[in-house]
Amino acid sequence: MTTSVRRISVVAPDQASLAALRRQPPHITVGHALASGPYLLLLPLPPGWDVLSWETVSPELLLQADLPHGTPLYPPAYASPAPPPPDLTKRGGAEPADAPPRERAAPEEPVYRHPQPEELHEDQATVLAYGRDIAQVASLLRARLSVLVVAEKPVVPHLWREMASRAGLRAEVLEEPPENEDDAPQEQPPPGDPLIPMQQNPRQRLLARLRELVRGLNDDTVLVVQHLDLLAGGSDGQLSPEAREVTELLHGAPERVMLAFAAPSLSVPEVLAERFSTRVTITGVPRTVRFRDDQEEQPLGRALVSAGEAERFDRYDPVEFYKHVAGMNPVLLRQAMRYAISVHKDHPAPVARDLYSTIRAFKAQMSSNFEVPDVGFDDIAGYDEVKAHIQRAIDIVMGHHRLPPQYDHLRTKLIPRGFIFHGPPGTGKTLFAKAIANRMNATILVVSGPEVMGTYVGESERNVREIFAEARRNAPSVVVFDEFDSIASRRSEHSDGGTRAGNAVVAQILTEMDGFRPEVPTLVIGTTNRLNLIDEALLRPSRFESIAIDLPNDEARLKMINLHAAKFGIDVGGGVDELIASALRGRNGDDIHSVFRDAFVAAHFQDPPVAPTPEQLGQIVGQLQRKRREQRRSGRR
Repeated sequence: MTTSVRRISVVAPDQASLAALRRQPPHITVGHALASGPYLLLLPLPPGWDVLSWETVSPELLLQADLPHGTPLYPPAYASPAPPPPDLTKRGGAEPADAPPRERAAPEEPVYRHPQPEELHEDQATVLAYGRDIAQVASLLRARLSVLVVAEKPVVPHLWREMASRAGLRAEVLEEPPENEDDAPQEQPPPGDPLIPMQQNPRQRLLARLRELVRGLNDDTVLVVQHLDLLAGGSDGQLSPEAREVTELLHGAPERVMLAFAAPSLSVPEVLAERFSTRVTITGVPRTVRFRDDQEEQPLGRALVSAGEAERFDRYDPVEFYKHVAGMNPVLLRQAMRYAISVHKDHPAPVARDLYSTIRAFKAQMSSNFEVPDVGFDDIAGYDEVKAHIQRAIDIVMGHHRLPPQYDHLRTKLIPRGFIFHGPPGTGKTLFAKAIANRMNATILVVSGPEVMGTYVGESERNVREIFAEARRNAPSVVVFDEFDSIASRRSEHSDGGTRAGNAVVAQILTEMDGFRPEVPTLVIGTTNRLNLIDEALLRPSRFESIAIDLPNDEARLKMINLHAAKFGIDVGGGVDELIASALRGRNGDDIHSVFRDAFVAAHFQDPPVAPTPEQLGQIVGQLQRKRREQRRSGRR
């Protein structure tokens, strides 16, 4: 008769714990042996095995550091260690038959142990995040196909090494050679010697080095050009001499395998890009990654965050983490995590919300244009219907990742691309945009429409591309085009240059919005007081949803008065607020703000100071009314 072997796989954090487990006496129970240290199991412990003696099982002892990343581990299935039983080899050691049974807690659910160690380097993060793209490019290189990769500069050094290594090719990297490769001092020619050669600039030295590398390529090598855009960037209509030479060199060796990189914000001439069989674009970070081919995908918040970082912030959710870093590359993400740990190292109990706010501040500091908004919906009085409408859209943008997998095909159809806030001047359209960014925990960029328009052909479209590229890098983000009608007016068939430039800008905006990735939370908001001028293609519900922000009604005006009065510390009790609201009927929120601002200035900066009494507030309202009438009369002249 054969006896089945009881096998368990025990995982220990270090060698000392393994040694301690090996020294356990044979008569001790399995449950007590596992409770003697920080041990975990590869598989759940079968029911009843914790009361078996240690000598009746065959333990496989493993180190946690030797396990593949993301291996699920299980705790022993009991709540607290049982007391060691009496030695059954000694006389009288058996439990009495009437002894009450020991209580056993219900088996625990499998506990996820954070897969990453305390140290996670930028190269590891890049390989984990872009594993699929790296495998795709490596397979193309193995098939002797040249690849042009569009990726951000910080990840390029980590990408090409892994791609070439997986392809099994030796990388010949284009790098600037030293100006003088010979360490021995060279004889200096006499001054004024006509035979003195002109010193080459760095780009000329790179071109000379490129010629050498192209001549030396063979079947086992791949030419790696890390900065093709900087070496030969531009457009086909304006090829620089360097771009022409690079194009001739690369097209002159069509049978050789090449791997080149370009930044998303810089263009490569199409005649040069055609040298590469395939173009692969790598941006942002994916929502899930896979540690191994035979393993289920894990959320990014588990793969690119170390165990210590995850444990530092209470209520950290790896799924929620993604929407705050979706547009960042892995290198920038790791820098942001190190910054967050440094900021909160002395805080007693930081929570996940502190982490997300710190990451947002980090992104704003890394960008010269984006900033952290300081306006919330509580700072905007009234407009309850508008707020409710906007909140529904924000819930979709920030919560679509929680949809079940069977609805993945609907993500792009649910997420709004942007809004157009239209209404009279001074009604708070830009304030609403800032409040939206604050509610999304996003950064914001406010661009005046005329600033986008450039002097030269193609400059305006490039400005739009750069704005959207930076918005994706800073996601979640909000881009606000103030005076949107100046860059998105109706397209015309007239052939004048100004209209052609406007048509090109509208077309570029449409292209950028149609290329939005649903997992990268980015909203585009246009503000205008002339909605009738906006191109109809932008007013489609799948692109921009128009929301009217009109002059405040009586209820909203009263709420604004009380909000601004409290902000400036001015008493409007006793019905004063209602009198001011009645006097300012037909005025916008900016007019209401100016009344209390002027009253505050008169009370604190005027000599002699004037107290903000009801009479004083009435005089300020009267002055505002007279100023508006004079402006209207001047406009009619």
